[in-house]
Amino acid sequence: MKEFTVFMDEGPINNSLIESFEHNINYCLPFNYKLIITKHNRLRVYEDTFDFVNIYGNKDNRGLTFLGYGDIKYGKIEDNLRISDPLYYGIPNLVAFGECGNGDMICFDYRDDPKGCNPRVVLVYHDDYITQEDGTIQMVVNFVANSFEEFMDMLYEYKDEW
Repeated sequence: MKEFTVFMDEGPINNSLIESFEHNINYCLPFNYKLIITKHNRLRVYEDTFDFVNIYGNKDNRGLTFLGYGDIKYGKIEDNLRISDPLYYGIPNLVAFGECGNGDMICFDYRDDPKGCNPRVVLVYHDDYITQEDGTIQMVVNFVANSFEEFMDMLYEYKDEW
């Protein structure tokens, strides 16, 4: 993975917080994700923008702030478990690890391999829903990358050319 310039973070955290979270949600988080987040809890880097093709076939981009763990004021990963709760229009087997400036969530996608440690990365639109064949409503999920490492390689620093 490439090097990033840290814009802000909450400092290092003990790996036991992440291991406890993994145990509670019963998913294996990617190794490189855990390596980064233990050094920079609630990480924000200058290279925070990623491009992707949305489900409507258009090129799109988002900015990213990593969610944090433990005793922080806002942006806690533990507060975003509703992303996989069907009662909140969520989709099972997704774990949000970051938020975009517009409220969308970037997630690890365990739908194809719930016991795997290298999930795909998807974007969940916070205000866009689809009705399933069985009549249930779910938030829209958009593929972004095949792995966390691929996702991190997509990040770049946005430069406004105005």
